[in-house]
Amino acid sequence: MAKQQRAFTRKSKKRKINKVYLIATEGEKTEEIYFNIFKSPEYRKNVQIKILRTKKGNSSPQAVMKRLYNEVSKKNLDLKLGDELWVIIDHDAIHPDGHTKEQLQEIIDQCNKRENYFCAISNPSFELWLLLHQETPKTPPQTKLCEKELTKLLGKEYDKAKYDVSKLEPHIQDAINHAKQLDTCQLPTTTGTGVYRLVEKLIQN
Repeated sequence: MAKQQRAFTRKSKKRKINKVYLIATEGEKTEEIYFNIFKSPEYRKNVQIKILRTKKGNSSPQAVMKRLYNEVSKKNLDLKLGDELWVIIDHDAIHPDGHTKEQLQEIIDQCNKRENYFCAISNPSFELWLLLHQETPKTPPQTKLCEKELTKLLGKEYDKAKYDVSKLEPHIQDAINHAKQLDTCQLPTTTGTGVYRLVEKLIQN
């Protein structure tokens, strides 16, 4: 089935931004801290990255997707064909509060039906993606174990709301390479993450 195209149009010929990445995340701060890396001048020029983070714990896959839909529907949002809309969510199947395969598959299906929409799921969580930023990472199947390994990597107790992303930045390509060797399905059935697909685009020249 062909994707449904949304009529993104350039509102002004003076628009200096060549491409917009609109990213809706499950976390309140963790993903935003990381993706702020790519807002610095040394990365792609004329690209705008906007993070729609979770507020007040409203982080179900459906809530994250709705947040993205609501932002896109705003009349003052200057989107055009070629801009990308991303949903970044976790699986964490082992955790009691983890999302079901049905919930996640529903989000994948919604993205696949729409032009410019993409979904990146991490199993168990986004912390796995952070942990891949080293030469020889461990890949634990549980978020708590990922956080424990991140504490070792960062040299201090990992705090998802405040961590030193500068220690990860030099190893972005390592993280991409490691992620490609793991489960790269849209819905990872084992330890894996699709975040690398977005990051590869953000570091392109």
